[in-house]
Amino acid sequence: MHLTIRNANVITLNPQRPSASAVAVVSGHIVAVGTDSEVEAVSVPGMTTIDAEGRTLIPGFVETHTHPLMTALAQATTIDCGTPPNRTIADVQARLAQAVAQAPPGEPIRGRTYDDSLIQDDRHLSLADLDAVAPDNPLAVRHISGHLTYVNSSLLAVAGVDGDTPDPEGGRIERDGAGSPTGILFENAGRLADVAAHRASEDEMVDALGWASDQLVKTGITSVHDLGSFPFPRSLRAYRRASQPAQDKPRTFAPRVHVSVAYTGMSAHYGELDVVPRLAAAGMQTGIGDDRVRLGILKMWQDGSLQGHSGAICDPYHDLPDVTGMMLMSQETFDRVVSQATDAGIQVGTHGNGDRAIDSILDAYESALAEHPGLDHRFRIEHCQVVRDDQLDRMARLGVLASFFNLHVYYWGQRHRDRFLGPQRGLRISPLRAARDRGIVFGCHSDWWVTPVDPLMNMQVAVDRRTREGDALGPEFALTSEEALRAMTIDGAYLGFDESHTGTIEPGKAGDFALLSADPLGVPPTEIEQIEVDATIVAGAVVYDRARDGGSHRDERLARDPYRAEAFA
Repeated sequence: MHLTIRNANVITLNPQRPSASAVAVVSGHIVAVGTDSEVEAVSVPGMTTIDAEGRTLIPGFVETHTHPLMTALAQATTIDCGTPPNRTIADVQARLAQAVAQAPPGEPIRGRTYDDSLIQDDRHLSLADLDAVAPDNPLAVRHISGHLTYVNSSLLAVAGVDGDTPDPEGGRIERDGAGSPTGILFENAGRLADVAAHRASEDEMVDALGWASDQLVKTGITSVHDLGSFPFPRSLRAYRRASQPAQDKPRTFAPRVHVSVAYTGMSAHYGELDVVPRLAAAGMQTGIGDDRVRLGILKMWQDGSLQGHSGAICDPYHDLPDVTGMMLMSQETFDRVVSQATDAGIQVGTHGNGDRAIDSILDAYESALAEHPGLDHRFRIEHCQVVRDDQLDRMARLGVLASFFNLHVYYWGQRHRDRFLGPQRGLRISPLRAARDRGIVFGCHSDWWVTPVDPLMNMQVAVDRRTREGDALGPEFALTSEEALRAMTIDGAYLGFDESHTGTIEPGKAGDFALLSADPLGVPPTEIEQIEVDATIVAGAVVYDRARDGGSHRDERLARDPYRAEAFA
């Protein structure tokens, strides 16, 4: 596509030319950045011109950890058990009962996003809660974190789970005093609920990605890392199909995407040490693909969620003084898989929320680096919430990157401080300033579906560190607005080996931009999230135009936000 944008406030993030007023894109790549008169000299047949009317043009946002495919499929096939719209367990039961009434006996029913710490009853769902609404249908409801699953007696029976069923490695079947399952499955034990899983066809995946793309481009996202789409490699094929234009339609999935390999999904079928050899035999290396769809990281997990008390921490939880969470792999196996992946040219990113898990992850990474000195490995820690200063020092020394779940500061910050972690650890979750000061390169993410996808809100949280209740949570860990923008653009691109292709506005790079209604570096930090995305451009093609397509990313986020919708009612 050939495109000129003029009369703009261009924030390039290129230190050689940090600002400009115009940009020219030819065949999808930037060929000129400068003043209006400088760029007007570029003219090719079929060139389209946009008058920005003084609005701000930035590099397109890079979302380094999200789940577009999984979120879209869940939206279409599961019942919303979140808060809001549900205020009580009775509300959740009523929604599930309605679905059961419309389903034949024996048909599985699935729910999503239940949050025990927001529901007025302030507890987990029980076997009795779910049996009461679904006596004859297997029923599974996933927690908002995705790290525990609530099931009914019918599902336990179909799955063959009883008091004698052993806990799977990296998982736990919660039991009552008599040893009988309570219906709560933690971490890898959640696989037992797969009897209720919807096995989407590839065509369904492609259709779902169309919906996901619409949500992403409205927020200015031009590149996304899907960190765990199932099942692989069918998910990779679906993305490839969705990202190719057809004669009768535009691209179904507009952003560029790095598709990760979910290690746990494959290891359940092939065994812990067989995943990487199978990928290597198939020629799967990080970066293979084209400029639209590439293979990303091998996504691994070494603990669970803080709000589910399965994140592995060194000192006990503030509200459960006998609990320190769960490690999901033995160190020996974890070390071996990381070594295999490094040998095979596959980048590794590991889910690590708690500091005990982060110690384990860094041990595995350091062991692999001892075997491959000087390698541009770009090992990643995903979420990296309860990270200590000594661990940040070690990350900096090893060159380990982070994708911080920064939005936890807003959505769960007060609960981390007062409930899960206590004041000392709770105040310093996602310590961006401490990481930045050590030279650690990081991105910030939404983990959509866990929180709504919105890079501008993510920027604001990085700058003001306000919780949803309005408290400042560890303000000493805040970034400047420019640093926050970098985390959502060029630094995020670096996490995917894309910094030479995207992330800044300079000649030779892809023509990926977000056109904003105001300057995020010029407004007060508390107003960044109020900025509208007026257009999103990928490779010089306008994939979203607010004036043409309607809608507002901010209004739509508030409407579907599991917390702020209630606050703004």
